[in-house]
Amino acid sequence: MLKEDFVIQSNVRRMLIRTDIDCSKIDFGTVKGVVYIRGVFQISNPPVDGDEGKTEEITIHTLYSLEKRVKSIPGVIDVNFQFFNWRKERGNWVPLPVREKEGEDENKTEPNL
Repeated sequence: MLKEDFVIQSNVRRMLIRTDIDCSKIDFGTVKGVVYIRGVFQISNPPVDGDEGKTEEITIHTLYSLEKRVKSIPGVIDVNFQFFNWRKERGNWVPLPVREKEGEDENKTEPNL
């Protein structure tokens, strides 16, 4: 790892820890000034009233803020997001439908032994 990448990586880690992002499901790395962030993106403290629209709005705002803050780190050339539950389409963040794990079927019954 280049020294510059190590410094960028440290700044990204510090920034993620100081935000309202659940970092337990996110991995990130830096290669030649390009920051790669992947995993499941969630905010740590969603609104308690359970309003899905408000939670989605806050999450979108947080994604834009994260993108802007990472790009502002000195030495960052580009940011590549690979989230399983969010995707950037035509400049807008859109949620992806949650997929069930492959091989699991709710109607599947256990064989009798």
